[in-house]
Amino acid sequence: MGKFKAIVEVETIAEKKAYVAKKEKLFEELCDALESLAKFKGIKDFKLNLCKLDTQEGKEQQEVIMEPMGIRHLNITQVLADIQSDEILKKMLLLNVEVIVRVYMISGYDLASRDIGSDSDPYLVLQIGHKSFSERDNYQVDERNPGFYKNYDFEQTFPGCPQLVVHAMDYDDLFGDDLIGTTVVDLEDRYFTPEWRALRNPPVELRSIYHPSSAVSQGVLKMWIEINPARDVPKD
Repeated sequence: MGKFKAIVEVETIAEKKAYVAKKEKLFEELCDALESLAKFKGIKDFKLNLCKLDTQEGKEQQEVIMEPMGIRHLNITQVLADIQSDEILKKMLLLNVEVIVRVYMISGYDLASRDIGSDSDPYLVLQIGHKSFSERDNYQVDERNPGFYKNYDFEQTFPGCPQLVVHAMDYDDLFGDDLIGTTVVDLEDRYFTPEWRALRNPPVELRSIYHPSSAVSQGVLKMWIEINPARDVPKD
């Protein structure tokens, strides 16, 4: 299972009250300013739905509401979400959310050789919890820089999602397959991090892979990861 995620608050009662009061004042002042601007612009029934600030889709919906005010480019909803980030995280930790973790594997670069006199014959094995995908039948002969160009879907629940483990393997029909290297991704760290959740498009990653016998990188995997509510993911 994934590592347990929690919020630990270390502060006195007085410090807690002062922090909450300061945050609430800032939050209220910003909301009041938005309502005043909406009134000045002649926008009737302007109302932010602050309950939707915990998702990128919700923030985008609120930005659309502010479109007539001419301030969408200021990313006001992200500022509001940042102010409320601790409350949003607490709420997220108390909810079970079903998601699809979609892993896009693009290519490998400079993979270490596990064969004598030639490059490895690489393939991938991906695993989250009890579910795994193996590309052993699609190994690539003597290829130091393989192209993969495939995505994999894992149905998971947050919180409690296990880590993503990606193994680059060397195919060997005679003596058994060898591990080239492994990379591990803590998906919960991403899901519960406001900065990552605020990304409109997850970045392409270059992840080094490592073997237990060495501290030196055994190559690089090019990939990216999406985490979306299960209901929002189109079927291939």
